[in-house]
Amino acid sequence: MKQRLQLLLRLALQPAPRHTTLFNGQLLDQKREDAYVVMHQMGLIR
Repeated sequence: MKQRLQLLLRLALQPAPRHTTLFNGQLLDQKREDAYVVMHQMGLIR
């Protein structure tokens, strides 16, 4: 029981893994253009 607690404490003290996300500028531009077209069709943008 003591060993399990020590193991849990060791795991809790380790830094969390970092998840890296790749920035996709082309996808962002596409989504921005799609949103602009939809808003224009709805009459929100003239």
